Amino acid sequence: MKCICEYLEEDRRKWGELPYISVKENGKFVSHTFGEVIGDVQALARALISKSVCGNVMLYSPNSYEWTIADLAVMGYVGVCVPIDSEWTAFDILNTISVIEINTILYEKSKRGVIDELRDQHPEICFLCIDENFPELLKKGKTIDTPLCGKKDMDKTAMILFTSGTTNRPKAIPLTQANLLHNWNALYERTPMTESDISYIFLPLNHVYAGVANFLYTIISGMRIYLCSDRSKMLEEMLEIRPTVVCTVPLILKRIYDAMNENIMEMLKNIRFLYCGGSFTDPEIKKYFIENNVQLLEAYGTTETSSVIALEKPGDKHIDCNGVILDGLDVRIIDPDPDGVGEIIVGGGSVSAGYISRNDNYSDFDSEGFYHTGDLGFIDGDGRLFLKGRKKRMIITANGKNIYADELEELILKNPEIRSAAVFEEEFHPAVRVYTDLSESDAKKYIEKVNENLPKFKRIKNVYVKSESRGGRLK
Repeated sequence: MKCICEYLEEDRRKWGELPYISVKENGKFVSHTFGEVIGDVQALARALISKSVCGNVMLYSPNSYEWTIADLAVMGYVGVCVPIDSEWTAFDILNTISVIEINTILYEKSKRGVIDELRDQHPEICFLCIDENFPELLKKGKTIDTPLCGKKDMDKTAMILFTSGTTNRPKAIPLTQANLLHNWNALYERTPMTESDISYIFLPLNHVYAGVANFLYTIISGMRIYLCSDRSKMLEEMLEIRPTVVCTVPLILKRIYDAMNENIMEMLKNIRFLYCGGSFTDPEIKKYFIENNVQLLEAYGTTETSSVIALEKPGDKHIDCNGVILDGLDVRIIDPDPDGVGEIIVGGGSVSAGYISRNDNYSDFDSEGFYHTGDLGFIDGDGRLFLKGRKKRMIITANGKNIYADELEELILKNPEIRSAAVFEEEFHPAVRVYTDLSESDAKKYIEKVNENLPKFKRIKNVYVKSESRGGRLK
């Protein structure tokens, strides 16, 4: 296993003239070669270092060419990359800053309103607008002759991811280069991706699923990347590009299924590896794709384990299976019931060392280094994993985002007039039942205020009010 900066130098020698990252400009895809990408990565790294950028660098932007450059520059040379959801509000970001120190925030100009809120409260942070500052930074970096030293300690934190920014105690997950790159060999053995492959990326790169399996591993495989320009044009672009490797989630898979025609089916059959993870795949849709000879591979993973834990083997048509355990990981079932269903725990080189700055004795990591997923399931004799539900209360949206019910309840209960609150899933969205003597109108207005500080996917859709005067009771 090499470190990121060593892979990049190797890529320059092997594939320098080959196209690497393609983005749409003026209606057409424009390609950047490996040599151009690596040159921009190193130029940005030099420029950031010259501006005393170091430590934890937050990346607050949707997918873009600049995002990929910043991610590799920070992890490979500058410090620790902290990519966050582009839908986060100032409230979310302030909570993350309460957990870890942030040296610099690289942001897209569409986020300027949020950044202006943060700037007044944190004048010590350096704020750099990707759209406005990057051309100047790249130009400056290419004039700096100082040798660039890559970050070669594989066991030092390279990335910090947050499973949520909503509560006062967000979970900060440190991942080292050793963690992030650990699963490559096992993944390659099962689905050998090479420089001949083409990947189309539409999932957010700030998530470990797309950010690692769909992007970071391309510096090892040499696979060509196309970045989706607009979700509404996703199928149109896939038909144009003809990708051979795609990471998706059940929601997008369902949309593809609903839009199915001969051209789409023919394009899907061209995909060598169609990964689907993030939440449960509808068995009927899965069966349809497999029966039509589409190489659909269900995957299961978590942020705490640097993404993939289990992945279906090509050719295995077991519809109910959620993946086969990857080699190199120690996956166990603890406290099984009579049917063998228990909590899934994971140990191995991809597993994080544990959450940062948790001061409430909270941990999902045990003394032996196993991560307790909170998912329930069982493993058969061939290593197939079958998921059976959650031990903890978590809502998984249709596009694979996780919402912790306890976090939303904690926010709602900050109002002393709300006596109790129960958040639950309703059609893949959070809903809440509150017990209060507030009028139904006032209770709903309060929830609307709570929603104002939440990203769209976490907002509570329906509110059910129970009051003592009406004999209501939470169940």
